[in-house]
Amino acid sequence: MTELPPLQSHVLAYYLDHSAKEFSMTGRWFPFSELEFIIADKITVDVRGFGKAAQEAAKPVAKAYLDHMIAHGGFENKTQKFGGSMHQFEPEGFRAALAALQAESAVLAAASVGGADFWQTSFAGLSA
Repeated sequence: MTELPPLQSHVLAYYLDHSAKEFSMTGRWFPFSELEFIIADKITVDVRGFGKAAQEAAKPVAKAYLDHMIAHGGFENKTQKFGGSMHQFEPEGFRAALAALQAESAVLAAASVGGADFWQTSFAGLSA
């Protein structure tokens, strides 16, 4: 995945560790902007306890995350007749791409050994 700044990397890791694993949606086609809005909203809700800076990072994180998930089979692509693309949730591809992201996240690895206060301490340091 694209290299994200530290705050965005933590926001993404927190989402991967929490709501991302529960994500599911109906099998219909969505434009990128609508999916980006949906995911950014879920990320914002997840990180709301860590302050405004973490919440403001949700949109660029959602874009990077969605780009990655589309490129790695989490969403199917369909080019429209008149231009543009639509994307449809692919449960199996999504789970595989999510597991790969979780496995490669250095922040999640640090969180697994960082103890109960890891997220609070990390976000406090990044948002200061």
